[in-house]
Amino acid sequence: MSDADMERNVRRTVGIAVLRRLRRMVDAEVEAEARKSALAARLAWGFALAALAAVAWLAFR
Repeated sequence: MSDADMERNVRRTVGIAVLRRLRRMVDAEVEAEARKSALAARLAWGFALAALAAVAWLAFR
């Protein structure tokens, strides 16, 4: 195997490793965004229910 072939194989291997690492980083970021979105939805429902309870309390007191 010549030096050029060896270098090409090394570059290919390193490139594949970098792409896999980037994919893991993107997957982690997507998962974090999904968790933040779910938390925001839960908080929105909580605030909506609290506001509804406050309005009901004011209306029926």
